[in-house]
Amino acid sequence: MRVTQGLPVLLAGVAACSAPELGLAPSFLPNLGLAGSVAVPVGETSPWRVEARFTDQFVDDKSFADDGNPEAGNWTQLDLGLLRFWPWNEDRAWSLRFGAVYFEARGEPNLVEEAGEYWGGYCGVGRFWRFGRDFAFGPELTLIAATGPDPRVLIPQLTWGFRWMPAPR
Repeated sequence: MRVTQGLPVLLAGVAACSAPELGLAPSFLPNLGLAGSVAVPVGETSPWRVEARFTDQFVDDKSFADDGNPEAGNWTQLDLGLLRFWPWNEDRAWSLRFGAVYFEARGEPNLVEEAGEYWGGYCGVGRFWRFGRDFAFGPELTLIAATGPDPRVLIPQLTWGFRWMPAPR
């Protein structure tokens, strides 16, 4: 089953849980695209959340600058793991995320030598600013370690986006 086929089933199952949080962000590296996430708190007072994030990077850097390399194909990625926010201090908080990752690099991919399917793990940190009661905004930097047709890859990834985090009522 391809990631894009299993994602709607996964997201429907996560969204059926109480008080899901939603995220949407531009995603940079190895290409440019969008990342969407759904996170569900582990418990009513727990700072931990179970998170599913889907990333589709469909724009190659060659669209902006020619670096002499062939144009890369699309990059599709699914992250499944845990997300933790530290206590909010003056409407700012740090985040930590880690878990398992699957991605498919197509065409002549950037940052990996071979196109194909890759499996591995990720770990990332972020800094968010709260605005309004239920919204947060900020960057996250994630490092992916994976294996596939290219046996060892390390890939940085940057997102900077919005999170809808409904406050407990």
